[in-house]
Amino acid sequence: MALVEIKQVLNKFVEKESEEHVSTYNNVALTAKAEGYADIEAMLCAYAEEEKNIAETAKKVLELLSVKDVLSKFAEKESAEHVATYNNVALTAKAEGYADIEAMLCAYAEQEAEIAKTAKKVASAL
Repeated sequence: MALVEIKQVLNKFVEKESEEHVSTYNNVALTAKAEGYADIEAMLCAYAEEEKNIAETAKKVLELLSVKDVLSKFAEKESAEHVATYNNVALTAKAEGYADIEAMLCAYAEQEAEIAKTAKKVASAL
């Protein structure tokens, strides 16, 4: 299952969990209260609270998946564009006889590669 599909399923789950399930338990709890069943009302309110907590947890997972997606794209761009740009400019500097500028740009390219590597690791850990 692709990340996009997982996010869609989680989105629907969060909606259903937070809207339908919580309100259903709360509505039935109100009926139980009106009919004098305080113990059943308390039980149903506890169920509603659990449903709310489940929805909040699923929402947090969804947010983490979004962060993972952003970090993955960042890592790709960082390694593909930034590293290549610094290396290309470094080659030009070398060809023109600027060894000190070449060395500086190569060091920048290495830092960009490390940033991309770290972003990938964090994304993988999520």
